[in-house]
Amino acid sequence: MNIRKLLLPVLPAMALLFPLPSFSAGTELDINRMSLPDAVTLLWTEVLKTPFMLAPELVNDPRAVTLHISPDIDEREFITRYLGNMNIRISRKKGVDYIYSHTPAAPEEPLKSLVYTPRYRTVEYLHQALSGLGQLPAAQQPVQGANGEQTWQAVSSGTRFISASGDVFVFRGTAREVELVRQLLPQIDVRAQEVSVAGYVFEVQTSERNGSGLALAAELLSGRFSITMSSASGLDNFIRLSTGSVDAMYELFRTDSRFQVVSSPRLRVISGKEAVFSVGSDVPVLSSVSWQDKVPVQSVEYRSSGAIFRVKPTVTQDVIGLDIVQQLSNFAKTDTGVNNTPTLIKREVSTSVSLNDGDIIVLGGLAENKTSKARTGLSFLPDVFGSDSDERAKTDIIVVLQARRV
Repeated sequence: MNIRKLLLPVLPAMALLFPLPSFSAGTELDINRMSLPDAVTLLWTEVLKTPFMLAPELVNDPRAVTLHISPDIDEREFITRYLGNMNIRISRKKGVDYIYSHTPAAPEEPLKSLVYTPRYRTVEYLHQALSGLGQLPAAQQPVQGANGEQTWQAVSSGTRFISASGDVFVFRGTAREVELVRQLLPQIDVRAQEVSVAGYVFEVQTSERNGSGLALAAELLSGRFSITMSSASGLDNFIRLSTGSVDAMYELFRTDSRFQVVSSPRLRVISGKEAVFSVGSDVPVLSSVSWQDKVPVQSVEYRSSGAIFRVKPTVTQDVIGLDIVQQLSNFAKTDTGVNNTPTLIKREVSTSVSLNDGDIIVLGGLAENKTSKARTGLSFLPDVFGSDSDERAKTDIIVVLQARRV
């Protein structure tokens, strides 16, 4: 007897008596603490019965899934909403569901404003100081990552604002940023330190036999003051004194006819700002020539000459830094090139030094050599009875400065 023919009519009856598990619309399903990858596999193979692809970042996701599907709900809408709460999206393309994680858009935190009237510093200074701290920390919110860990994401910056000029300082940012700026402003808006700079600029006439002007100054000072050379090997370009005053040094140098005072600047300046002391004149100098309707038009600019002294102090807790520029200049007639504009002849020394409060520094290193011819003999005698000689003269510029905190 053919057994197959006997079983065929029996199978439908067995299906009615012992139904196999089936998940379709109107089915009730419970999932309790099942891993996310396993839960997705079960839902798509047995409930939605749709081809799917699980993104690689979710394959090892440790988050557990617990849900209950009742017969009276739409399974796809319920599953989509549940996974959406876990920052997981579902995209359908050509009959296949693509399941992947996503980061939701960060909500914009309400911005607050801070208006501050400076007490000592300018708005420009406050803006520069706060900008120098780097970008102010943005507000952040916790976001659950793909693997279940908690991460932090910056909230949108919106319309943050920090004023750079004006009479009042205005800042707009998140509540946390406003509080941070509010705490920093009293520490930044403090009275700026001031420095009093006093000095003398001497022109020293020397010869090859006498050495440099700085060497002559050291010789005069060593008998009355304790001096420190700029290098262990001897004189370099400055001498440091920890006692005395510039006026006392002036009285000492004036006893030597080789020292002539060129200028005596007295300046009081805020730390970080530049002060200028100038004695001389502004000379018109031809800068350019343009043509309009075949007519030359000359442009003239005024350039300063004379004794020009620039100093920029920077005060720190222990020392005073000085950026110094000393220039002696004059204009002479131009014999070559552009004959209708004068030539600027200048001697300039530029340096940066660090001093203790009240220290005196003597700067040198700016020299000019001149050679002149001299003839000896009696004028009524022939030239053969006379002699010619070259006389070499050397002019040094030395700067004596003292800086004190005010």
